[in-house]
Amino acid sequence: MKRLPALVLSLLLSMNAWAQEQAIRPLDVPMSFAGTYGELRHDHFHSGVDWRVGGKVGDDIHAIKSGYISRVSVSPWGYGNGIYVTHPDGTTSVYGHLLRFCERIALRVEKEQYATQSYSVNLRFHPDEYPVKQGDVIGQVGNTGSSAGPHLHMEIRDTEQDLSLNYISRGVYKPLDKTSPQFHRVCFYALDTLPLGGSWRIHNLTRPDAATRDTLVLPTRSYVAIDATDRQEGTGAKLAVEQYRVSLDDTLLFALKVGEVPTDRGRYIRSLIQYDESRRGGRDLVKSFVEPGNRLADHIESRHRGVIELDDDAVHTLLLEAIDEHGNRAALRYRVRRADGRFQAPVRDSSRQYVPWLWYMQNCVIDSTMSFYLPAGALCDNIYFSWRKVAGPDPARGIVSDVWEIGSPDIPLMQAGALEIAADVPSGLEEKSYMANYGRTLTYSGVNVRFGTYCVAIDTTAPSIRFLERKNNIVDGSTIRVRVQDDASGIEAARVEIDGQWYLSMLRGSTVSLQLKPERLRRGKHEIKVTVTDICGNEASETREFSY
Repeated sequence: MKRLPALVLSLLLSMNAWAQEQAIRPLDVPMSFAGTYGELRHDHFHSGVDWRVGGKVGDDIHAIKSGYISRVSVSPWGYGNGIYVTHPDGTTSVYGHLLRFCERIALRVEKEQYATQSYSVNLRFHPDEYPVKQGDVIGQVGNTGSSAGPHLHMEIRDTEQDLSLNYISRGVYKPLDKTSPQFHRVCFYALDTLPLGGSWRIHNLTRPDAATRDTLVLPTRSYVAIDATDRQEGTGAKLAVEQYRVSLDDTLLFALKVGEVPTDRGRYIRSLIQYDESRRGGRDLVKSFVEPGNRLADHIESRHRGVIELDDDAVHTLLLEAIDEHGNRAALRYRVRRADGRFQAPVRDSSRQYVPWLWYMQNCVIDSTMSFYLPAGALCDNIYFSWRKVAGPDPARGIVSDVWEIGSPDIPLMQAGALEIAADVPSGLEEKSYMANYGRTLTYSGVNVRFGTYCVAIDTTAPSIRFLERKNNIVDGSTIRVRVQDDASGIEAARVEIDGQWYLSMLRGSTVSLQLKPERLRRGKHEIKVTVTDICGNEASETREFSY
């Protein structure tokens, strides 16, 4: 057998060693989490862990394993400043909300931002460009993007599959956890005995422990929805429950084990939770009722689709359980009995039209000036689809079409539908028209929409611009902030120039902000120009002088 060259042998040994590396902690702080894998986040599952840092930014972030920096993203939203490290063991670690990147990456990012004249960038790298060893500092903890406070969001992804891995349940990270989950709220919903009859809330137990002393009356068919969170030592955070179980007289009706959820199926959480509660700003309650189109079914075991069926007048025992990923368990036991006469279905709104829609079919409605198409699988259950015209054109508000209420916003959709509304757009203003969410204000929606109320509107008014300043000095330290607002179609883009040259800035919500840096700006007097464009192409500019 031929001997391998020394260099090849060394590389093979190194790759094998890397593949066997055990992940280290990304931070030099005690292990404590503000969020864990599988938390319910309204329209997705939390796909990583949020490391607590004591409410401050700037702690060094270390690569948990050796590999190479494969991607860097910068955005006002989402992960904000995010960095991705790909490892030889087939995983990629993701670090989000960074304050800043390590110097070599920060320089590359800024170069790309100025080259493309864009704050948001998404860079991908080859394996030989930015190699890292386990423990290397790749950035600092921050609060960028969609973050409510300083922390490190970290997730581990299977590099080849669209799947995030749970490093706590897999035993890679072992926080102290001897505390059971906690129930916060339990609700019961009646199910109409008629096909497509819908459901309505009949009990709202905000003190779920106290209600165990009573006997709850239920209709023949109902289901339960549970708000529970987990606890761990050393943190006050409300964390993820791994398993939910519902049993009737020792017969299992519903069992959810969150496990590891593929990213492309995370949106089906809308079918798993009591969606109307979540949409109105409430917490996410896991419901026992399993809709036929819910693609999380392989995470669920159920009997009679999780429906509580009472076929006699005896008192039965309903057991609710919440279990965390370390096996700690909380339980509630309710006495329940049937009392059908107590529950009447809500009366349908006679001003609306209704038609049955099946979840596994394409569905469409056409009515005078409106048509709406919904692809197969957008629904998770059969429904009575409803619609109505609520108003006509209103030129004073810029509304140039009928206003249509399409479906109920309390019904979740896995995909958007395509909406068309005929409109009388004045000649020459076609490019100023847009599909709008209708309400106290009009906001841009586009033609791919979910259930709601819509119309076609015209926007010919330019956005407003206001420098946030004290007296005549617009500089607060080294930061300039500008408030921008558009009362119709919404802000599309903002551009900042200093002394006629594009300057890096960030548009987030209604604020444009930029950092003045001595390496890019000499000391003295300068002129700043801010140009803002809305979705309909209306543009406004403001210019100021400032000293730096």
